[in-house]
Amino acid sequence: MIIFKHADERPMSGPLEDLVAMRSLDKSSMLEQIIGLPDQLKAALQWDVNIRGHPDGIAIVGMGGSAVGGDVLADYASSISDTPISVVRGVELPRWVGERTLVMMVSYSGNTWEVMDLYKKAKERGCSMVAIASGGELALTAEVEKVPLIKVPPGLQPRAALGYILGAEAVAIEASGVAPVKKDLAIAQLAMADLRENLSPGVPTDANMAKKTALRLKGKVPVIYAPRTFRTVAYRWQTQVNENAKMMAFSGEFPEINHNQIVGWVEGRPGPEMLPVFLKPVSSKGSLGEKMQVAIQLMREANLQPLAIELSGRTPIESSLMGIMLGDFVSYYLAILKGVDPTPVISIGELKKRMR
Repeated sequence: MIIFKHADERPMSGPLEDLVAMRSLDKSSMLEQIIGLPDQLKAALQWDVNIRGHPDGIAIVGMGGSAVGGDVLADYASSISDTPISVVRGVELPRWVGERTLVMMVSYSGNTWEVMDLYKKAKERGCSMVAIASGGELALTAEVEKVPLIKVPPGLQPRAALGYILGAEAVAIEASGVAPVKKDLAIAQLAMADLRENLSPGVPTDANMAKKTALRLKGKVPVIYAPRTFRTVAYRWQTQVNENAKMMAFSGEFPEINHNQIVGWVEGRPGPEMLPVFLKPVSSKGSLGEKMQVAIQLMREANLQPLAIELSGRTPIESSLMGIMLGDFVSYYLAILKGVDPTPVISIGELKKRMR
């Protein structure tokens, strides 16, 4: 793994080229966690779990960073499986969840109160369950009650453990017979490993897409759009910018934007800090890309400066994961440009403390 490619680490020009200052600011080594995503996924895909029977549906219960892996798989599996997969955020199980549903309880810390609430409700309904956690109350309860448990390595920020969580969920989905997702993820993991070499801090800004994008987003409020089947990529960009760079950011779907938000952009005269960002997967088929370009052009004619970013990848799942990796690096470089440590999320910790 190459993180800093230059042996001579004297500052070049600008904060994104000053590797020594970057290391000093990143006190909790968020960069290493971001770069470790492909390695996490590779390791997790080697795990196994025993799940009995073929469920009629899968509900993946999680919050925040622990839920994103489920989003990725739900979007992807919709095109390759007849069995519905849904992500549940909150404290209520959908009415359709029952005895023939596989419910994945996902909490990186193992102490997410919403997940533990739904664990009890799923148990009352007689659901088949599998738990994914690094420890905490969820892991302890699953072990005591003989619920299948996939234990992921501890010590990371939940948002930085995506590779482990995604891989664990994929192992459970394949073990249930719902969808053969592991092979495609393994291929995508190789592409992600190649991509990170082009996004690492040692690659100069003029050759580094993540650094160039971060410079465009600096001082802006990005609103990130992606096609519906890639909506998780846009959402992940948003949340990583929120948490790593401590910036406001929002996300939405295309073509849904054409039926509402386009009016606000074109006729509402948003301030100069608002920046529409369009993620365009090259693996996306049909005329969607052409129609997205029409929306981009309309915005340009309204004197906006939308940013269009192509997501590489030979398959949809590859484009999704490579897009997520790009966004993770962008959020990291935005944190460096702002002069903030990307790891701490003080307000989330304070909120959780007050809710106890």
